[in-house]
Amino acid sequence: MTVNCRISIDNRPDATDAIFQAVPRIGESVSLSVDGSQQDLRVSRVVHVPDGTLDGAAIIVEVTTNIL
Repeated sequence: MTVNCRISIDNRPDATDAIFQAVPRIGESVSLSVDGSQQDLRVSRVVHVPDGTLDGAAIIVEVTTNIL
């Protein structure tokens, strides 16, 4: 089973979609393609947003390029 997530990088106004095997956890490192190159990013926040349908909820994952 896979999970579709909306990805927000460093609070940029644009967001992208990504598919994960499981919902990433806060503090976890994820590898995503950013501007055509792979980058390791740290998950800073995970938000479940009800979308009002029976299909479940949208998941927004905020990540940062600042690996702490």
